Amino acid sequence: MKKISVSLFILVSLWSFGQEKEIKDAFNALEKGNKTQAESLIQQVEPTVSSNISGINPDAYAKYLYVKGNSLLEQGKTLESAKIFSKLALYEKGPIYSLKNKNTKEKAFVLTKEEAEKLKSEGFTGLKETKSGTNYIQKIIPILEQKRQELSGRATSEYNAKQFSKAADDFLESFYLTQAAGNADEVFKYYAAISYHAANNNKKALELYLELLNEGYTGKTTTYTALQNGKRVGLSEEQYNLFKSAPNSGFSDFKKEESPSVEADLYNYAISLLVADKRYNEAMTLAEKGLKKFPNDTNLNSQIGELYYQTGQTDKYIAKLREAIVKKPNDYVSYYNLGVLYSKDPKTAELAKEYYNKALLIKPDYPAAYLNLAALLLAPDKEIVEKMKALGSSRADQQKYDALVEKRKAMFKQALPYMEKAYSYDQKDKGIIQALIEAYRVLQMKDKMEEMKKAESAL
Repeated sequence: MKKISVSLFILVSLWSFGQEKEIKDAFNALEKGNKTQAESLIQQVEPTVSSNISGINPDAYAKYLYVKGNSLLEQGKTLESAKIFSKLALYEKGPIYSLKNKNTKEKAFVLTKEEAEKLKSEGFTGLKETKSGTNYIQKIIPILEQKRQELSGRATSEYNAKQFSKAADDFLESFYLTQAAGNADEVFKYYAAISYHAANNNKKALELYLELLNEGYTGKTTTYTALQNGKRVGLSEEQYNLFKSAPNSGFSDFKKEESPSVEADLYNYAISLLVADKRYNEAMTLAEKGLKKFPNDTNLNSQIGELYYQTGQTDKYIAKLREAIVKKPNDYVSYYNLGVLYSKDPKTAELAKEYYNKALLIKPDYPAAYLNLAALLLAPDKEIVEKMKALGSSRADQQKYDALVEKRKAMFKQALPYMEKAYSYDQKDKGIIQALIEAYRVLQMKDKMEEMKKAESAL
């Protein structure tokens, strides 16, 4: 048994040596300009590298990443190559942790202490910090930056042309290119998230929003400018401080401006996507986290209120809405939402009406409030229609039927002004148009009904 163990160790060592030789040959081929040979050699070694990354010498692994990234770049696979170069940048930056298996004497190299601790639990010892000793990423940075400029420019044009999916992919590739160059600029990841959201790729948008939140991205930037010969020019922070302190610098009217944070928006976007996916518990956790940082954010307060409602915590929702109104008396949305809540119980219909009217006092052009006031008046309609359907053909039933018809007419006549008011402020809402079609049908206003049917067909 002892002899077999030694033989296996020799095989592993020979395999690792052969692996590293192939990587070196691929690297040399690339350096000599033989890209086809380099790609062929790296493809041959890729399966064994992927299955034994920690067992490869740092210098050899850096060479592997460099050749692999160049190969993908040559194939036009910019995103994949950027991800590979990002790994290379991290690997070369270090530190790398080396350990040795006390039984087989096999060496292992990992990037994090967590991975190192795991290996220690598996029988590895002699933890040391080391580096790859290479700086291959510097060789590729000018090419990566050129690609980034091309991609980000194209992405901006695509976004402006409402080609959101293409823009999202190109913005994300731009981010990976900056990361690969060792200077990750999350603004491109933010643009990618916004673009995926606009393209209704909610899964990818949510993934990026959450990444940005976890990374602490705020989007805040500081710009430095000054007047030179009557023209405002941009300066670096160092130039700004230098020229501002020099009396004869030729610059004047120095300005330091900060863009606002987008962090609260990130919370709101992510929460809205979680709610759309009915992941209410995750959304609630995120909303509570966001409110700790932004307690006065109107949208976040509205979001968590809606979550209370969706999860059956109506009392908390009402308390949240009332709290929002105290903080912001002109918050017509909170008045409207209180109206919606109280309209669900016939016993509190008058209270609902009161809140809808309060919302309209603040915002008279609020179509949803008018439509919901009409809905309150029409609440008995379903029951009336069911009664009409249940009647027979006797004279007594016909009299009851006629009485119910008149009752419906009176009810719709009372609700009609609210529907028409809603339509006057929003002529594209199908719900409003369909409500008007039914009202005009009941009231036998055929010309108006046909007019609304044409409006519906035109949408």
